[in-house]
Amino acid sequence: MVERKKEFRKACAKAVEYQISFQRPDGGYIWDGYPVDAFHKQALSWQLGGHHVEALKLLNWVVEAKKLRADGQLEQYNGDNYKHAWFFQGAHLLGRFDISYPVMSYLRSQVTECGGLPHFDGDEVVRALSTAWTGVGALYFGDLQLATKIADCCISMLKQQPREDRFYFQMTRDGKLVTESIKPDAQFIDTTQPRQCYWEVGFAMLLMCKMFEATKDNSYLDHAKSFLEFKLRCYKDNFSFWGSGKSALAAANYYKHTGDERAKDAAYQFCRFVADTQTKEGGFRYEDEPDELIIYVDHAACFSVWAGESLKIFDSLGV
Repeated sequence: MVERKKEFRKACAKAVEYQISFQRPDGGYIWDGYPVDAFHKQALSWQLGGHHVEALKLLNWVVEAKKLRADGQLEQYNGDNYKHAWFFQGAHLLGRFDISYPVMSYLRSQVTECGGLPHFDGDEVVRALSTAWTGVGALYFGDLQLATKIADCCISMLKQQPREDRFYFQMTRDGKLVTESIKPDAQFIDTTQPRQCYWEVGFAMLLMCKMFEATKDNSYLDHAKSFLEFKLRCYKDNFSFWGSGKSALAAANYYKHTGDERAKDAAYQFCRFVADTQTKEGGFRYEDEPDELIIYVDHAACFSVWAGESLKIFDSLGV
């Protein structure tokens, strides 16, 4: 395992360096042919990978190019709360409070009656993805009251699940789980099928682990276990698919607090997936995805965070 872990770390470092190779001289991350709203993950990915200067230059560019609006939204993000939650963490952990405070103010404005957040401003339903990731951000911000409200929403979503082989990940703004009885096209993770949107469960599980750290309330670990048990029931690619990273880091955090070997094995399974599927340049793309630069770069940002932070946890524990 020692040699394999070296490979895992090397893959994460290479993924960060690959992203940075596209940074513009002015610090920016937009160029011809690249989406104008796809720089939300870089500040967090780069600093966690040890490249603080490049991350700060990116944030300088955001300010100088007037990408941050007065209401805390990022220009051209079109009310995407998930992207704002990513961007908030990158700015806040770098101490750029002139950026992170306005962004968190915007995210607070998006919290609905049930404690959840829609993926996009104006959506009729809230979603686990945007809700739980904002909840983790609220903990970094020191707003335990907000984090608790958001966590309660995720717990309610978990408790309302009607089937063990599915996880419905949307709710109405007043807190009703969206199943086919509410919307015929209700969205869910299907344990019997591959390539599912596992991140919906992964983010919620990660929030539960972080809420336990903040409160020492064991009920959060109980809920984290429920999310893990669901993930373990999923198809055999549950921790070796491009959407598995969020739940891998959640599993590493869960192992840290419980010693559950299944969680450790799951996180390492994702690390192996990352090391074994990386391109020679440093990015990632899979057969079910378009051959576009944004795919390679976006995965490089995600995977460097999920695998890299999992490895740091395991290194700290000597496992």
